[in-house]
Amino acid sequence: MSHTKSNITVQEVDYIPFNYPSLGITSRRTIIEGIRAVSGSQHEVYISGGLVGIDLPQEVQTEVKNIWQGFIYKGRLEDADKLENWHLLQYKLEDDDDDIVFNTSCYGPNNGENGTVEIVGAYIKSSSPKNNLGFYYNGPIDGSGTWRTVTPNNGNNKNVFMHSVMGRLAVGNYQSDAADENTINVNAFIYDVKTQECIDFIVDDLKAPTLYGIWHNGGNSYTMAGGNSARKIGDTVSQAFLVDYDYLTRKFSNLQFFSYHNESTPTVNVHFEGITLNKTNDGYNMPSDWMQGTQEGASFVTVKRNKNGSFGFAEWKDIAYPEENVKITSANTVYLNKVLGIYVSKNSEQKETLISSYCATIID
Repeated sequence: MSHTKSNITVQEVDYIPFNYPSLGITSRRTIIEGIRAVSGSQHEVYISGGLVGIDLPQEVQTEVKNIWQGFIYKGRLEDADKLENWHLLQYKLEDDDDDIVFNTSCYGPNNGENGTVEIVGAYIKSSSPKNNLGFYYNGPIDGSGTWRTVTPNNGNNKNVFMHSVMGRLAVGNYQSDAADENTINVNAFIYDVKTQECIDFIVDDLKAPTLYGIWHNGGNSYTMAGGNSARKIGDTVSQAFLVDYDYLTRKFSNLQFFSYHNESTPTVNVHFEGITLNKTNDGYNMPSDWMQGTQEGASFVTVKRNKNGSFGFAEWKDIAYPEENVKITSANTVYLNKVLGIYVSKNSEQKETLISSYCATIID
């Protein structure tokens, strides 16, 4: 199977692969998680994610399978084949911590002050190999800045994932003890990167929400994106949502649910995976993953603001990487009219499951 860069256009969507260039066949295991435009640049972006495979730097080799090496990419979307644009990162513990970090997953990059970069995500260390710890990073792109563990719910948590950061706020999710095996135990929270405070995400009409995206509208105004389901597994299908947040008053407004392709009676589980301002600055674009039974897929979603500030009608465009033997396509992040994510395929010769990343441009 070829791994060269080529454009494929299907149903007004232009697809190109986007993978770490030096891993050969294991470049099919590049996993993109976040994107943000580089401040002051017309064409460059930050892209964050993880590399999974055995061809990683020796210092991160362990006996643990599926090692994740975090990365931050800085450059044009057309220049993924330039190795100098890719910067490998690993969470840095305090000097007196003897643990070994063997998994780092980078999400939601953002522009920091004075040319620095902010990154959020999760990492695993040797003393708790089955538990993900959330993190926030701020500093140079080479990872030499400040790494900070994020601990919501006063430390009563497990598997903390930070997903997105912008302005002075980041959003993420964590697991707590469930009442029983049929109860969803995921909780969302907001993190203030200045004060290091974790704020519970509690909104009327949201039963079991998760947060994956945040957009800073300016001033105290933020818009957040995610998904909501019932606490009891199987009670209802999940729906995507948008909601506004005022940082000073800590009040939420304009909560709006969205069903897959605007179904009047939702039958498909759907979730927004991120958020960005649209090209005309009058609404937002979101990447969305959906699932119905054994079927899984991805979509690009556009929602404009109404004149009264509420969210309007959603326009849906399904995304499916057009390559032979592709089983699943996910939409993990969005920048203007571009969706980035992964697709999973089967290698017909080696009968191996392959993971690769892509960039899809929605043609206007």
